[in-house]
Amino acid sequence: MPKIQFSDVIPPNRKRSIRDVPIPNGGKRKTPVLINAKQVPINKITPTTPISQTEVSGPLVKDFDSKMSEITEKKKTGAYEYYYPKEKSVEKENNTSTKTKKKQLIFGGVILVLVGIFIVGMMTIFSSATISIIPKSQDINPNINIIGTINKIEEDAIKYEVIKLTGSKTVSVPATGEEAVELKASGKIIVYNNFSSEPQRLIVRTRFETPEGLIYRIPESIVVPGKTTKNGVTTPGSIEVTVFADEAGEKYNIKKTDFTIPGFKNDNARYKDFYARSSTEMTDGFVGKMKKVSETDKQTALQNVQSEMEAELKKDLESKIPEGLTLLSGAIFYESKELNPVDESSSVLIGKEITAHAIMFDTKDLSKKITDEYISNIAEWNDIKPIITDFSLLSVKDIPETLPVGEDLNLQITGQATIWADIDTGLINERLLGIQKKEASKLIDEFAGISSITATIRPIWKQSFPNNPQKIYVQTITNK
Repeated sequence: MPKIQFSDVIPPNRKRSIRDVPIPNGGKRKTPVLINAKQVPINKITPTTPISQTEVSGPLVKDFDSKMSEITEKKKTGAYEYYYPKEKSVEKENNTSTKTKKKQLIFGGVILVLVGIFIVGMMTIFSSATISIIPKSQDINPNINIIGTINKIEEDAIKYEVIKLTGSKTVSVPATGEEAVELKASGKIIVYNNFSSEPQRLIVRTRFETPEGLIYRIPESIVVPGKTTKNGVTTPGSIEVTVFADEAGEKYNIKKTDFTIPGFKNDNARYKDFYARSSTEMTDGFVGKMKKVSETDKQTALQNVQSEMEAELKKDLESKIPEGLTLLSGAIFYESKELNPVDESSSVLIGKEITAHAIMFDTKDLSKKITDEYISNIAEWNDIKPIITDFSLLSVKDIPETLPVGEDLNLQITGQATIWADIDTGLINERLLGIQKKEASKLIDEFAGISSITATIRPIWKQSFPNNPQKIYVQTITNK
């Protein structure tokens, strides 16, 4: 009987029966062992007992064939694969991976749903609405005469204010020689009227005297406003003005001090309650020789300084217009004073001090004056309150060369303007509270001054306006 060989492999499970060890390929026997179909016990079979082929049948044979088939199948794999089958491990890993992916997908879906609910909830809580209204408009070309007044008394008059800005600039011009000069010191003082509530006019060359007896004069007449009393407190009227020394020389270059008005000495009360105080030092007094420049170079330099300073002052004034006032084109006039020259090594420093006076009108008064003139007789505007919001295309004519302080001005205004319907945005806001979005268009019929209306509600799925008036923003568009 041929010898059957076994692989020298120890199974991991030592308790396992040797019958389960696969039979490796080898040996020369290729025919199966035939068992008697009569199921003779193996211990009773002897080598001399003949067994015929026809006797091999029955369940035992089938069971044996099945065992042999299993053994044959197992022989095709190595011993390691038998004890550590790969297919089961891969299948287990695939099942674990699939379960993990399912959990991740479920978790991600839950997060997305929660985020969506949060976003929708926040957008609903912070809902808002914006209403854009284009009012009815009318273009006009006004050409009217107005009366400007500081203290408005007449209903037809337009209140105005004067705002002043002062600047100076110097340039260096090459010197061409020397000359003898006599220069008077100058500076600024504030004149006070604590005498009466009536304004006081001071004539040209009115004298102002220092405690040391030095005399300075004003180069033009001024009007000092009267004193005012409010809540039992009296405030003197005041005005700032430039003064020049009565004589040339350096002794008039002094620091800030107080002044009296010698012309009022015969009136003790007036002399006491009219006074002045320096707002700057008195400087530039000089007697002696200084370098000089040619007249042509001097005039060219001064003209350039004048132009540059006027442009700078105008830009500065336009950026400082107080609320409720407007500055029309042509409503600025300038006063200039040539600065005393200053010697440099080989040149002379010359320049100018320029003061810009801007007449600014009350926007409500000016709007009412123009609209009354051009809209009051138009039937379609009978139930509409008109207003002008942009005065940039209007200009003023006949501005005086010197502005009379506290006096009325007779001026002419021309140009172009657009009159708009004055929409009460507060009333519109109240009207929209809680109503459906589609009802906003009905406001055109309720308010005659509305030309068109556009409503935007956030979030987009809301079809009604918020109930909170602070969440409704009404704006009028008056830009063409």
